[in-house]
Amino acid sequence: MSALQFDPNSELNQNVLSRFFVDGQWVQSRSNEFASLVSPSTETEFALVPLAGIGDVDSAVDAARRAFDTGPWPRMSGADRAAYLRRISMALAARLPLLSRIWTAQVGAPVGFADIFTQTAPAMLDYYAELASTFEFEEVRSTRGGQARIIRQPVGVAALIAPWNAQLPILSYKVGAALAAGCTVVVKAPPETPFDALVMAECVHEAGLPPGVFNVITSDAERGAYLVAKQDVDKVSFTGSTATGKLIAKACADRLARVTLELGGKSAAIVLEDADLNATLAALAPVTMPFSGQICFAQTRILVPRSREQAFIDAYSAVIGGLEVGDPWNAATQIGPVASARQLDRVMKYIEAGSAEGARIVTGGGRSRRLETGFFVEPTVFAGVTPRMTIAREEIFGPVVSVIAYDDVDHAVALANDSDFGLSGTVFTSDLDHGCAIARRVRTGNVSVNAFEIAPNVPFGGFKQSGVGREGGPEGLSAFLEDQAIYRPDSSMRAPGGPQ
Repeated sequence: MSALQFDPNSELNQNVLSRFFVDGQWVQSRSNEFASLVSPSTETEFALVPLAGIGDVDSAVDAARRAFDTGPWPRMSGADRAAYLRRISMALAARLPLLSRIWTAQVGAPVGFADIFTQTAPAMLDYYAELASTFEFEEVRSTRGGQARIIRQPVGVAALIAPWNAQLPILSYKVGAALAAGCTVVVKAPPETPFDALVMAECVHEAGLPPGVFNVITSDAERGAYLVAKQDVDKVSFTGSTATGKLIAKACADRLARVTLELGGKSAAIVLEDADLNATLAALAPVTMPFSGQICFAQTRILVPRSREQAFIDAYSAVIGGLEVGDPWNAATQIGPVASARQLDRVMKYIEAGSAEGARIVTGGGRSRRLETGFFVEPTVFAGVTPRMTIAREEIFGPVVSVIAYDDVDHAVALANDSDFGLSGTVFTSDLDHGCAIARRVRTGNVSVNAFEIAPNVPFGGFKQSGVGREGGPEGLSAFLEDQAIYRPDSSMRAPGGPQ
């Protein structure tokens, strides 16, 4: 294992390393609390970052409130806000190599993976810039008494909370839509991955947004709970665990704050009888455990016809067993470490539970024996999995996949839907129309046929305990808007009994 290849003191400026961004200024934390960043590949500390106290949260929310209530941002045209978004996007694009390195350093994303997915951030901002410049924020409808003007107003101050695993891409979903809508925002960066949001704050500062429109603090769960409960926060957009999402939903319900929740997943890939095995493996294998399985859309349940079960297991396990596991800074690495010692312990407990409940490990099944340091888990495939097993029901967030046999297509759909979650899914077949018909029967927010794709202009989100609301597309913009109707009588009409 190579030494850590990221030096925050030389690659990041002191604002990003040691301050928050509030009301257009870089400010010191008001607390004396810090979080230690530990490299998941070397298990050594490489940075110490400040955490927000209650005063920091209050200051950020107050700045956003003033900017919304009295500042120019909500009152600009969509086209004017779009120009700012494009400038932020350009600044982010210039920093993509740095942002990719930040991702690898903080949570061990392999550099090849990080290089690809950081590109989604400017693409998302560009999409919302284009949408803001063309979106109908006002329209007129005829009524019996005259007309009504429908005004799509920004919802207000939005708290944006993205998870540690994919902070930059997911935050870009939220920031692009919220700013395009005219909201002002408070970003709560997680203590595990604080630098992405703070580098974005650099870009916002460079783009010249009015003070208070974009604010960033880094905080733990306790201060995050304080943020989402604040009366001056009109909207919460959260991506993370289902358990935390439920707590946020309850906090927002107490004051009827608007909320969008993109939560966990236990997505199923349905391999139909007529699917070409080689083509299926080429498309499916990369999305079963991307980033060591620490992605909400990972296809972690593979449903295969009983008649083809063994052939699929043999071929799939050979692919997974051949993945390059190792140093995330190596361009050839396909599976890096999981993000932390806590995550390592969580994944190993699930592997133990799978074996204890009767599933059979085909490949992997332990902590990497080849790598002496780092939080490395062998890519693990289970066969003989039944729908009631823990590994088939709970989100593991690690490189662990279950292969489940089905009897016929109806059984496959029933198995796919036999989950508390409904975030993503895939169908593989030689008959595209048939695959799309099957996809319509799967109770999940996103289904891809014979491939996997997430696009900026398409809504992303889940059914059931995978969340509430959507991000991406016009639907993601609408999540940050309130509809106001202003009625105006026809000027040719006269009130009864009035002058003629």
